[in-house]
Amino acid sequence: MNDTANFKNLCIDEASKTYLKEIAMWGNFLAILGFIKTGILLLSSIVFPLIAHKIESHFNHDLPIWGMTLFFLMMAALAYFPSNYLYCFARYAKRALNQDDQDVMRHALQNLKSYCRFIGILFIIILCIYPIAIVSAIILC
Repeated sequence: MNDTANFKNLCIDEASKTYLKEIAMWGNFLAILGFIKTGILLLSSIVFPLIAHKIESHFNHDLPIWGMTLFFLMMAALAYFPSNYLYCFARYAKRALNQDDQDVMRHALQNLKSYCRFIGILFIIILCIYPIAIVSAIILC
């Protein structure tokens, strides 16, 4: 069944175009901030092993250097993908609105869908980890 069969030539009026342009602008801004966060996490994964020895000697405590490095790399990957989806949405939405191109808008909305799905799944995973962490903390205390 064709998904567009349920919509009778959905049109975007000028007010909706204005809203979509502003959404794309803010999406672009948030995506750039996400890319900056990804860069900081990648930089942390490089710098942490270099300074960990100084921290260890100061506190007389061994740090899980490679575990922390892996953690920073995983967080960078988790920050990159939603930022990329949001950036692609913003870029394609701007292009679609400037050129009145339905196919480009469809591609933009597909990226927005991927962004929302990624964030939703990530949020569900985090919500599942919280009870495990709380129970573990109670048991270990």
